[in-house]
Amino acid sequence: MAVRSCAFPQLFCVGVLGATVLSGCGLQPASAVLPTATPTARVLAMPATATSTSTYTPPSPLPSSTPTSTARPTATARPMASPTVPTPTAIQPMLRRQVFDEVWAIVDQNYLYADFNGLDWNAAYDEYLPRAEDAVSNNEFYAEVAEMVALLDDHHSRFLPPAAAAFEDTTTRGEEHAVGIGVSASYEYESGYIRTVFLDSPAADAGIRPRDRIIAVDGRPYNQEDGDLQGAAGSSVRLNIQRPGDEPRDVVLVRQEVLERISPSYQRIHEQVGYLNIPTLWVGDMDEQVSGAITELVAAGDLNAMIVDLRGNGGGWGHVLSGILGHFVRGPVGTFFDQRSSRVLDVTTPAGPDVRGIPLVVLIDGDTQSYAEVLAAVLQENGAQVVGTPSAGNTESIYVYSLVDGSRLWVAQESFKLRGGANLEGQGVQPDSVVDADWKRFSEDDDPYILEALRLLGVGPK
Repeated sequence: MAVRSCAFPQLFCVGVLGATVLSGCGLQPASAVLPTATPTARVLAMPATATSTSTYTPPSPLPSSTPTSTARPTATARPMASPTVPTPTAIQPMLRRQVFDEVWAIVDQNYLYADFNGLDWNAAYDEYLPRAEDAVSNNEFYAEVAEMVALLDDHHSRFLPPAAAAFEDTTTRGEEHAVGIGVSASYEYESGYIRTVFLDSPAADAGIRPRDRIIAVDGRPYNQEDGDLQGAAGSSVRLNIQRPGDEPRDVVLVRQEVLERISPSYQRIHEQVGYLNIPTLWVGDMDEQVSGAITELVAAGDLNAMIVDLRGNGGGWGHVLSGILGHFVRGPVGTFFDQRSSRVLDVTTPAGPDVRGIPLVVLIDGDTQSYAEVLAAVLQENGAQVVGTPSAGNTESIYVYSLVDGSRLWVAQESFKLRGGANLEGQGVQPDSVVDADWKRFSEDDDPYILEALRLLGVGPK
């Protein structure tokens, strides 16, 4: 099983297949585990999808007729599955019923909240089964199942049809080849806010940096459809770019194939203070990358303090969480629990530097979610100071189930409480020093969060 927390939570990947077996696990692959009606979760050394090969095992023959029983289904034990290819033809009635019953039963037997978040789950079955069976197309069938799961309204549980599950695999590996200028941008304030600039890309070569904004594209305002400005190799695009605090400038870029690898960023500020930005815990080797970043920060000379930036981090894999924590804390730091059992998060010695005892400030905001919240809270409970605004308070751990048709179900199955007993769900991490400003409008030099962190560490402006 794979467990994950992010704006999805700690990953436990359980493969539940109707009448077939697929090997591997959803988003980030995991070792195969045979789930029972009550799956036994096993913490993964958080896998990235990129580390496994997607394989497809044809489904076993299905019964020739649609069952007439309306009895509530129970989840059946099936080997865990890896990503499969989308079903190319119409789903037969028996397979529809099989998928629908599996989805309902998995939630029924494993959902974190005994009251289903105030939802009558039996009534949902009665309402959505005929709608799913009467759907005139695959898309309509999957939409009905997704709508039923969405009724849980926990911001984590969700259902993905095969095509969406396959796309999720390609977008969560942490690296992907694409043709474009080499940025990850989002539409904000009628401009393109650049979150990431990938190495060896046209944007990097032109000196474009994170936090820059794309004001215009080929003489017209940037719009949401522009996205990351991908296009044909060799095609050119003229951008009007503005860095916070600077005048806009024009730059012409020629698109090329770029390896888009999501990595932490780090630097020395005020000579003996290390700054480490961890953009996500979703990438399967992010803990190893963070270890490498800390290694380089330590190797550069005396390191008297650190700032760990978790703003906008939506969470990710449990093994990434544990691996990063190990640089800063050791031993039992909290407990994951569901309706029937609990397990201790026991942080062990990682590969890489031990920076325990170094003064630490953690930056968070309202977009810090799931395991990123757990990371910030554990560090805070162990002496770190937290700067920013309260985090999202969305910390359920979700299990992922791969179904016989290649669709995927994420189910909120666990919650987390700190060593001192505090549960972050619905509460979030509360900062020691509140800084409520739109940090995306500032350069790194003028970022009020970073300036406050430096003040707390005794090396910044007073």
